[in-house]
Amino acid sequence: MERRGAAAGGDVCVCRTVFPAHANHRGELSAGQLLKWMDAAACLAAEKHAGVSCVTASMDDIQFEEAARVGQIITIKAKVNRAFKTSMEVGIKVTVQDVLTNVEKIVSVAYATYVAKPVGAGKIELEPVKLLSTDDHLEHTLAIERRRIRLGYEQVFQNLMQESNKEGDYYGTFEEEDAVSTDLTHVQSIELVQPPHANHHGNTFGGQIMAWMETVASISASRLCHSYPVLKSVNMFKFWGPSVVGDRLVFNAIVNNTFRNSVEVGVRVEAYNCEEWIKDQARHINSAFLIFNSVNDKGELLTFPRIKPTTKDGMRRYHGAIARRKIRLARKCMLSAKEKPSDPWETSNQAYVTYSNIAALTHLAAKPAWEITDTLDDIKIWTHEEGDVLSLKVEMQVKIPSHLAFSLLSDFTFRQQWDKHFLTCEVLQAVNEDEKIYYVTSPPMTGHKPRDFVILVSQRQPCKPSEPYAVAVKSVTLTSMPPSPEYCRSEILCAGFQIYSDSNSSCTVCYFNQVTSGVMPYLAANLTGSSKSIEDTALECIKFLELKGSKY
Repeated sequence: MERRGAAAGGDVCVCRTVFPAHANHRGELSAGQLLKWMDAAACLAAEKHAGVSCVTASMDDIQFEEAARVGQIITIKAKVNRAFKTSMEVGIKVTVQDVLTNVEKIVSVAYATYVAKPVGAGKIELEPVKLLSTDDHLEHTLAIERRRIRLGYEQVFQNLMQESNKEGDYYGTFEEEDAVSTDLTHVQSIELVQPPHANHHGNTFGGQIMAWMETVASISASRLCHSYPVLKSVNMFKFWGPSVVGDRLVFNAIVNNTFRNSVEVGVRVEAYNCEEWIKDQARHINSAFLIFNSVNDKGELLTFPRIKPTTKDGMRRYHGAIARRKIRLARKCMLSAKEKPSDPWETSNQAYVTYSNIAALTHLAAKPAWEITDTLDDIKIWTHEEGDVLSLKVEMQVKIPSHLAFSLLSDFTFRQQWDKHFLTCEVLQAVNEDEKIYYVTSPPMTGHKPRDFVILVSQRQPCKPSEPYAVAVKSVTLTSMPPSPEYCRSEILCAGFQIYSDSNSSCTVCYFNQVTSGVMPYLAANLTGSSKSIEDTALECIKFLELKGSKY
């Protein structure tokens, strides 16, 4: 397998003026046109890194935050965040600028996966992306977490569908008088793939297929709302197979469900070459789910009528839309609204809670301007202030291999042996080998009730030697573990360890904690200089690790 890749990775900027030909009836940039531009820019970035032709494998959930109007400037920045063996994650940021006011707004931030497709049957192995900045390192680390979400999405969806089955409402009846039959929203359209729709190897542009899908989905939604729908988000485009010049692409769209001010439309794409066309042998190459709003002349959201599935498959799509909405809302909550420290642990959001757990620790560790406040022989204590937020970092030099330190620190049932702030610790849920939920109690401080915590611990091993082991901690809410009157239920917003290998027999352990009211009583005396509890706990941690490590 040949190794290929530009040393500095792909980094592309594309600027476009929005002309009337690109706009819809409202004078706003068509979502389909924007999807084509986003795919083209991201593909250029992927090819810049790979040095060979690339094709679109998938595009993650896309949210459209702003509309661009005729005369405004669209800027699309695409960059390869991480290269895997033959695929790459490309980050895409779209902004719109008003040429008269010079005001710039974010339209969308998205992530897409591209696969290197060299000429011939051979495969290539991509070179790693060269990381030049702090942001590069952050996105490179989080790309692994986003990949876990992509790979686990189908299982999460199936779990939600099974829960719907258990609740006994899967084949419920729909007796609302004003409900509209989904059959009335079905739309079929056929496109012939011609050379302008494909790259120089004849493969159809992924963005072109997305644009066609948006068009047919928009027509389907309009048949329900009798107005002009506006695309607000897309539930992951995933390409199951290729299409080439000469293929006939058949698009089938139908409304799956409505949610007061939004509607989900499912689109299925099948491809035929000439021989397959005659024999009616379709190739399923893509499916996606598009969410639309509709507004009146004043820009006010319109209410969609309820819909009525008429077939068993329609019922499946109806409940599937509910499951996808739960996942979509969970994603929006996890990735956007981070003010709330404790997130509910539910089937629909587990992947995004674990993502936000690892992401929060990664961002905290990467913050600039940490100030050192104390040093001992093998310990350094740092603080970071940002507005009203205080964070703590404790750096420890430990004489055991990094993988042993990771194994010992990621098992929180050991924590009581070196941390006096842990009175009890039990496993509530062993979610998988990388995620566990613990219930922790802490001893009372003077003037305070004893505190308890329900925490998610996410552990990650490095993909390459230069990366750290990570153990991320944050509070979650479990319905099976409500607050008790005996304890003050407290929150951990962001905490955890990063462990770097120094040699075969030593490592650097960095502990981080974004201080909240729940942990402040245990740190206040230390931060004012009247106690050395942080240093004492760090020394106990080092002793514990080195003692345990010597037995392996």
